[in-house]
Amino acid sequence: MKVNLYFILISLLVFLFGGSLGSFYKVFVERRERGEDFIFSRSHCDSCKKTLSFYEMIPIFSYIFLRGKCSSCGEKIERENFYLEVLTSLLALLVFMRYKISLETLIVIFILIIAFFIGIIDYKTGYIYNLDLIILLFFVVIYKIFVLGGLIDSLKYSLGMGLIFFLIYFVTKMMGLGDVYYSLIMGLLANNLYEAFVLFRDSFISAGLISLILILLKKKTFKDSIAFGPFMTVAVIIFLICR
Repeated sequence: MKVNLYFILISLLVFLFGGSLGSFYKVFVERRERGEDFIFSRSHCDSCKKTLSFYEMIPIFSYIFLRGKCSSCGEKIERENFYLEVLTSLLALLVFMRYKISLETLIVIFILIIAFFIGIIDYKTGYIYNLDLIILLFFVVIYKIFVLGGLIDSLKYSLGMGLIFFLIYFVTKMMGLGDVYYSLIMGLLANNLYEAFVLFRDSFISAGLISLILILLKKKTFKDSIAFGPFMTVAVIIFLICR
């Protein structure tokens, strides 16, 4: 019984950590776009500017407790915040279930949440920002060196995948350079040719399936362009959780 309670407690902490990290990264993205300080300034309500108390920043639970409204002015909190916190919390929990208590768990959580936001931002804006890619690259390099024990062998898969994506970008113009840069980082995750193939394959399979669903639901047409970054993110999530 003690072991079960311990596991439940750790799982809850990981769940909250994932939501907190997701919430922080969303604030980081929004404030940098507005040119605001995202390091030292306290979190506040965008409507009345009231500084949020600690109990108003607990992922998921604060939204439920406050009924989706600011405790001061009553302004509705965007549901998107709640959904993002739920998804990043679940991502962190899935990583914990896969890797247990380890350094690998911590680093993979960072990698997946950053990749998650790269996909979300690309879907909403059509852009993959260099700063997000640099942050992702930092954690991938840390992961390869300190957890998997080396980076050199993966460079050839990174360059190979980057070359393929560049050719697709150059010939078809259906991708952006951001996708090419993202593919270079994605290739670094591969430890052998098969893993590189799996990452490449899952990106295009998810793109085909989701695009078909959107077309069937009449959300998109065959003439519409669809950002590719989200599908690369799907491939990375599947790879790191299910490999």
